[in-house]
Formats: sequence, structure tokens, C-alpha cells
Amino acid sequence: MKLYRNIALGVVDGLERIFDKEEALRPVLSQLLKQNKKWGSRDRRLLGEAILDIVRWKRSYSFVGTLKENSKNYNWELVGVWMLTKGAELPDWDEFSEIKGLKITWPLDPLTNALTIRESLPDWLDEMGIEAFGDAIWEKESHALNSPSSLVIRCNTLKQDPIKLQKQLKKEYDIESIQSKEIPETLLLKEHKNLLQNPLYLQGAFEIQDANSQRVAHWVNPQKGGTVVDACAGSGGKSLHLATLMQNKGIVYAMDPQENKLEQLLKRAERNGITSIQVHPHNDVDFFTLHQGKIDTVLIDAPCSGLGVLRRNPAAKWQMNPEKIKALEILQQEILNKNAPLVKKEGTLVYATCSIFPNENQNQISRFLKTEIGAEFKLIKEQTFLAHQSTFDGFYIAQLQKI
Repeated sequence: MKLYRNIALGVVDGLERIFDKEEALRPVLSQLLKQNKKWGSRDRRLLGEAILDIVRWKRSYSFVGTLKENSKNYNWELVGVWMLTKGAELPDWDEFSEIKGLKITWPLDPLTNALTIRESLPDWLDEMGIEAFGDAIWEKESHALNSPSSLVIRCNTLKQDPIKLQKQLKKEYDIESIQSKEIPETLLLKEHKNLLQNPLYLQGAFEIQDANSQRVAHWVNPQKGGTVVDACAGSGGKSLHLATLMQNKGIVYAMDPQENKLEQLLKRAERNGITSIQVHPHNDVDFFTLHQGKIDTVLIDAPCSGLGVLRRNPAAKWQMNPEKIKALEILQQEILNKNAPLVKKEGTLVYATCSIFPNENQNQISRFLKTEIGAEFKLIKEQTFLAHQSTFDGFYIAQLQKI
């Protein structure tokens, strides 16, 4: 493997933005690639691989390279250690002068290295994992959260049949997949492919969405002709799924504090052939007054730590901390209390996060049920989907009914 200096500069730029400025990993990757359109496919792949690996294994690389985070060339030295793990020779660059001649052992020996080192975990996260799950389960889960993520798509059943889509992907694009036994519209791809320019995707035949994320809409169980509020819709993955399950009949009210995400949602809805989604500002007082006690189901896919999706976003390990999580817990409580009154009698409230930790999940629901608003609800079911058990992203879902 040969890493050219211009690619290395791009990697270091990305690491500085992610580690030092705490920018989101995926947008940083996307922006770097857009800024350097002349890079070939090999270089683009290398840049993405390097950034993801280094962000994921930062503590492990620091350990084997005996690196110091306060070094002015720390990010460069991480790149150097990454190259050594790939069996590459270090170029004769000044930034690598401190690690020139470094010999490393990779992968790390599980018998002689602590879990925090071999699974590249900050101490606070390791302590939280042990407290929540115990040593044995946490070791399996932390390992799974460092394993490669599957590429999963959701067939848009308004436009295509899952079996026909599966056959078409194989015949026309040599993309092999397996249909999920639990979620019929879910196809699990056998290998990673770039699908964003695939004609079927551009025609709205499918969306890219993790399998456990797809479970959320099924827990909502929206009915044709009904009303659903997606209180934290983001760019709309679950809103689209809800509208599809409703056969584009009824209304999905999508809300989010970020207007640009709602704009993306509307574009995705148009591509999917969906007309039943209405977007509203999350602070639309008139909406909450008009619809109080009248909505069939409210979905709260709450802002969270993202610690269940570390396979896709390992940056959360370094950008999160207990203080930020505490602030998120307060926000989650506020969102529950604000949106629960919209649910009609015998209607449903579904709360979900892409976190696996009780403080954002079971504890939040227990706390909510003890409030004045929450006393009007009963818990029907809840489940934490751990990555090492499901092989997909870590998720939590709770279903409540207004009594």
C-alpha cells in the first residue's frame, strides 16, 4: 500500500476536524471527497478507510505507537501507525520522524491487553458498559461495535416488491442480497456497494437503512389512513418508512429543529413517490394546540449519544462524554413531555434511540411514567437490541399506550 502525501494531508485534515473541532464524521468525509474530485477511486477509498480506522482505533494506535496526544504531529503519527498496521513502509516525511523505525504488534493480544486498549475505548465508556451489562456481555458488545457494519436496504413497497427488487439488483447490477426473515422489506447485501448513484435508488425503489432502525416503524404499526407524528424526523428515514407502511394514505407529520433536514426529507419523499408527509417546525405552537389528544401515534426517535451505532460512527466515542449525555437525557425528557399530549386516548407513543444504555432508555421511560403526563400511559413492551446479538446497530424501542 502506498499513501501519497496529498491523500495523507486530506486524512490529517479530516482527523483534525473530527478530533479537535468535533465535526461529524460522515459530513467531513463527504466534504473532503467533494473538495478533491480529481482523486482516483483508489485514493478516495484509501482516505475513507484511513479516517474510519484511525477514528475507530485511536486509543489502540496510540498505545502501540506510544504516542502522546499533546504532540504537534499526533494526527500525523496516527496515520503512520495506521500504515504500519497495514504492513506499509513509512515515507521519509518530517512528521513521521518520531516514529521512524517503530515496530508494532497488530492486532493486539487479548490476553495481555486491557479491554479499553484492544477495543479502543475511553475509560468512561468502558465503566458505563460494565455497569450496564456486566463484564462478559460488555466485552462481546464492545467488540461487535468495532466490527464492520452490514449494508442493509429497505425496499420501497410503494414502487417495488422486495423479491423482484432482489432479483433485479442481482440481474442488472450483480448485487447479491438476502431477504430478512423478520422484516420482509429488508434486504441484507452480501458485500458493500456504492448505491447512491444506482438507478434503482435514484428512482426511489429502496432506501439505505439499518435493519434495527427499520424495526421502529413496525413497532409504531401505523394504520392506513391514520395520523402519525414523527417528532424528531431528521432527514426522514423513519417518516418515509411509516408513510410506506400506511400505503401513502393518511398523514405523517414530520418535525425537526433543523430546517435543512426537513428539506432533505421532502426531496427523499418526492423520490419515493410519497405525498402523505407534511413537515412542520418543531416549535409550531399552533400545531400542538390544534392536535392535542388527536394523534393516533407519536414517534419520538430521540436525540441521543449514538453509542449503539459506533460501527458506523466511531467518532461518538471521542466526541461524547458523561456531561454531554446528561444534557441529552434532559432534552429527551423535555421531548417526551412536550409530544406525549398529542396522543389520543388508546393511542400509541413509541420512544426509540440508537443508544444501548439504560440511562437514555429504560430509565427515561420509567421516569416519564412517574410524571403527570406519563401517568396517562402504560408500557406495552420495550427491548434493547444489542449489536452482538442482532448483528446490526444497537437500538432501543419502547411502545406505550395512552389509557
